[in-house]
Amino acid sequence: MQIQTIERPMSSPTPPEHPFKSRSFWHSMGHALSGLKSTFCTERNFRTHLLLAVLISLLAAYLQVSPIEWGILILCMTVMIALETLNTALEYLVDLWADGAFRERAKLVKDIAAGACLVTAFGVGLSGACVLLPHILRHLLQK
Repeated sequence: MQIQTIERPMSSPTPPEHPFKSRSFWHSMGHALSGLKSTFCTERNFRTHLLLAVLISLLAAYLQVSPIEWGILILCMTVMIALETLNTALEYLVDLWADGAFRERAKLVKDIAAGACLVTAFGVGLSGACVLLPHILRHLLQK
């Protein structure tokens, strides 16, 4: 038995048309910045994490942490802020699904997402302490 193959002409793959597809990189960037602005304006925890990131950055600059330590701190702060943003998006999605009604599963989804943020915050806090505490102690003992 012989298998017959059909050769198709080579063409560049084109993405399917999508009504919500961004027209350009800058268009996508505008949507992303709009989402961050919305999150900043509505979410207290997001603003708290941003403030902590600024304060930790100022402290790290003052203590002159190494480039590797900067990398660890930046990664931790970025993960925490990104997760808080995703948590907000998930909350909005669950609210949309629940349509204003109390639903036990909606509460459960929100609680689990908040738990993920809490676990991440603890991990980020411990990582930050591992990086910054030796510098703080050295700075205090030198005086």
